[in-house]
Amino acid sequence: MTILVGAGTAVLALLLQAHGAKAEFETDVEAATTGCIEPHRDAIESQSVGDAEWKQIITCVFANTAAQMDAQLPKKIDPITTLVSVSSNGATFNYTYVIDVATADFRQENIDSLEAAARQNACTDPSMTQTMELGGAYFYRWVDRTGTQITTLRIEGC
Repeated sequence: MTILVGAGTAVLALLLQAHGAKAEFETDVEAATTGCIEPHRDAIESQSVGDAEWKQIITCVFANTAAQMDAQLPKKIDPITTLVSVSSNGATFNYTYVIDVATADFRQENIDSLEAAARQNACTDPSMTQTMELGGAYFYRWVDRTGTQITTLRIEGC
């Protein structure tokens, strides 16, 4: 999702995506963003939003969006992957996926593929790339069917 604030002014990009296949969510964009943007309205309209202010806005929107999305989980992404949790930690949006495999059966090339798909998704999604340019980040965590961590990935830029 993208929020355009003021004609020709700053654009704050937000995400509603998973890596690879996308999960669909019912979110209230206005509820997730309005209270976050209002305190910075003058700076946004005058195009004078600093890095610290962008991080505050992103932190607020991520928290609100994560709460809305997490209430709709778990969501099946594909036959073996389920998005089980989303959260935020400051200006970082976190995803946790369960992959219905045993860690012992997961090879390095599978990990490399997961990470490449997540990075490609983040770096080809205009909303996500713009959010990263403004100071946001995305953290992915994949666990096996027993909850054992397979790998993690943090994407801060492309």
